[in-house]
Amino acid sequence: MKRTLRINCAALGILAALCLVAVARPIALQPSPRFSRSQLTWFDRAGKKISILGNMADYGNVELAPDGRHVAVAVMNDPERGTHDLWMVDATTGQHTPFASEAADENWAIWSRDGRSVVFNSGRNGGLDLYQAAPTATTTFPGQPLLLDRDAKWPVSWSADGRFILYVTSSQRTGNDIMVLPLSGDKKPFPFLQTEAQENWAAFSPDGRWVAYCSNESGQVEVYVAAFPPAAAGRKWLVSKGGGSQSRWRRDGKELYFLSSEGLIMAAAVNANGSSIEVRAAQPLFQARYPYPQYHAFDVTVDGQRFLVNTLVTPPGSPVIAH
Repeated sequence: MKRTLRINCAALGILAALCLVAVARPIALQPSPRFSRSQLTWFDRAGKKISILGNMADYGNVELAPDGRHVAVAVMNDPERGTHDLWMVDATTGQHTPFASEAADENWAIWSRDGRSVVFNSGRNGGLDLYQAAPTATTTFPGQPLLLDRDAKWPVSWSADGRFILYVTSSQRTGNDIMVLPLSGDKKPFPFLQTEAQENWAAFSPDGRWVAYCSNESGQVEVYVAAFPPAAAGRKWLVSKGGGSQSRWRRDGKELYFLSSEGLIMAAAVNANGSSIEVRAAQPLFQARYPYPQYHAFDVTVDGQRFLVNTLVTPPGSPVIAH
């Protein structure tokens, strides 16, 4: 997730090209698609493919339900405008149910710990605001509004006690920042991290006492861990070395996963004790090939043994030739 999240794929200039190929027999060149083709794929920790899930599509953000039985996934619905729908996908059969399918963009969803609610973003009112709904909602415009304002917003993590939501916002003044939305009391958002650097990819630890996040404060995007609630001069721990993003916790808090700058899924052992945390050197698991760096490309099962990866099959602009 980078600052370009506010710009849809069409605006990013991902333009297709047609290739002229000299062959002995006539061929017809079809317009190149302005979208990717990817496949939700299960891998083990060694990178061995276990199975594929559902059909190919232009998938974006991927989020496993806490019980691992369903996946909330964004799917491109209009390549020209770069807008998405949200689907609920059965994590075993691959069957999908449209959740939010409208002309507006919905590109991110997170689950409550009990799996009975999701919070997602939607551009139905002109911005990119936060809404809450049951994952089984069947209305055309599901969800009750949680936060409506002028900034684009991406919900990235929900605390296990259900009290707080972390979301990333993008403003002209400070770019990408990590904000906290309380779900009780005055429900007034406050910053977790708001600096001139770009902060992204925040994730609550399972016990809610820590947040893994990414920042480019060093000049390179790296993964850090800091305590929650945030302190004015709170300490942070560096997790990645040489670049990292898209952090995910194992459900018992004993391991932290992220993508290296080379696209490797990395795993770091974690030992939290009181107000201190030890994060050991990260070890590579396997290479991931994914379509979009600005969306969560993978998620992991409760035990950390299986990874669901949005695996790239056809990149944007690949020529289509009909013989």
